[in-house]
Amino acid sequence: ATAGEGGAWGMAVLASYLVSGKGRSLETFLADDVFAAVASTTIVPSDADVAGYRTYLERYEAGLAAERAAVAVLR
Repeated sequence: ATAGEGGAWGMAVLASYLVSGKGRSLETFLADDVFAAVASTTIVPSDADVAGYRTYLERYEAGLAAERAAVAVLR
């Protein structure tokens, strides 16, 4: 029912797309060939999840300056 996240299954899907994509976009290939018969569900995140992710991104972005400084020192 599920294949998790990418890995060997994802590589096989991309290989199949390269061989039989027939000029279609990857999005169309996935919708028409890979997931055509699969029921899907959209899950909307809670407000708390959105806020938590926003906080994570803000902290991550704030840390990028430290990463840049570290790279500059190592050069």
